[in-house]
Amino acid sequence: MGFVQISLDCPSCEEALKLARLAVHAGVHWLEAGTGLLLGSGLEGIRALRREFPDRPIIADTKTMDGGYPLSKWCGNAGADYAVIMSAAGEHVIRGALRCRDEFGTKVMVDTMYEKDQVGVCRKCEDLGVDYIVLHLGFEERAIESTRSPLEYLEAVRKSVSLPIQVVGGLSIADSIRAFEMGAESVAIGSPIVPGDAGSKMVDDLRQIVDVANRTRR
Repeated sequence: MGFVQISLDCPSCEEALKLARLAVHAGVHWLEAGTGLLLGSGLEGIRALRREFPDRPIIADTKTMDGGYPLSKWCGNAGADYAVIMSAAGEHVIRGALRCRDEFGTKVMVDTMYEKDQVGVCRKCEDLGVDYIVLHLGFEERAIESTRSPLEYLEAVRKSVSLPIQVVGGLSIADSIRAFEMGAESVAIGSPIVPGDAGSKMVDDLRQIVDVANRTRR
């Protein structure tokens, strides 16, 4: 099966928990303590999600550029299963996060946003032994370069590495379905679907993506 992750980028724990409850009701598999939540509420954002959802994997979207070891450790101690390192941070930071994983179990996602050589970077991440690749079309990128797609590197990267791949960046329902068809193991869903109406429409949209993910064979 594939996995659907909800991006919880609101600054307060209360709003994040409200959205997370709706997402879990829709069947979403993974909960992301988004960068906005971490900036607004710190590690308590992770702790709040872990207390209410003890069995759901939690991803800490730290977008770490320095301190791969200590930041990953803090997130893991707060309850995160994964911490996100930026590929642009370089090998030393990624290795620091991997050392934390080996010692404490916090897995390593590497976000390749803004990299020119996506295939080369992903191959390097595979050689280093990271757990997940995140192909990410950033907020400003997709706002200004509106013809670009979050799926633009997926086919080439999928052919080049065996690592699990997540796609993120303004995904629609159709984008998400296509990502699974192209070989992605997971999608992270944020704007415009989340928060959307923060109600029944958001739940229905997420449920459509979850249904496809659950039928995906990996």
